[in-house]
Amino acid sequence: MAIDTPSSLDLRRLSTAELRAERDRLRGLLEQAPRDRARELARASAHRAEADQTLEQLTATNGQERNGAGMLRRRWPAEPAATDRAAALLARQQADRAADTELRLRQHQQRRAGWLEANAHLGPAYRQVVRELAWQRRATAVAAEHEQPGYLRGELGPVPESTRGRRAWRQAAATIEDYRRTYHLTDPEQALGRMPREPAQRAAWQHARQAITRVQGRQHRIDHDRQPQRGAASRRQAIDRHQQDQPPTRTERAVPPGRSGPERAAG
Repeated sequence: MAIDTPSSLDLRRLSTAELRAERDRLRGLLEQAPRDRARELARASAHRAEADQTLEQLTATNGQERNGAGMLRRRWPAEPAATDRAAALLARQQADRAADTELRLRQHQQRRAGWLEANAHLGPAYRQVVRELAWQRRATAVAAEHEQPGYLRGELGPVPESTRGRRAWRQAAATIEDYRRTYHLTDPEQALGRMPREPAQRAAWQHARQAITRVQGRQHRIDHDRQPQRGAASRRQAIDRHQQDQPPTRTERAVPPGRSGPERAAG
């Protein structure tokens, strides 16, 4: 039976909270579909084929032995024949169980295919909502990069110059903005505020805080890597200034400017 869902929803007019609610609703409907058991069916089919092959081999071997015993008029001991019959019976039972398992899984997959066909609109609708949320997230990150409000600069610092750094900054900014918009935060200085008590909001707060920590850790590593270079440059500058401040040596005072020692000696 198909599950009804609105088909004329204008996603561009929905807020982020409304889009998330619609995404969660569609996800809940999709989760009602029978579970995909294709891998189990493939294994059951392979197991059934092996069981059939084993049964066929045992049946053929027993038939050949009976035919040979009749032609040669040889009396076979009773015990091996009973063992063969028991092995064939066990193989048939295993083959029957394997066939039943395969049939049960095929019926389940058929029910799943029927459910998906009857509710084929749910998948595209869910993907559209997810794409719209992703677009809003990117637009929010770009706007935050251009505006750079105080609470973002206080948590994330300035936008990095590198491509990877800018991408990480945008992702963290989008996460912060999503949290603020979802929970209606308007503080111009505090990006997230205190950790909330409500479980869902606390999980969102922790997710945003982790994004901030990643950006801060990345910037700290970059600054740490630059410190040795800055120290070496400062030492070189200090050495150059020290050499410039030193008075000229006796040899340097004896040689007139513009003439080298050998030229003066040659007259």
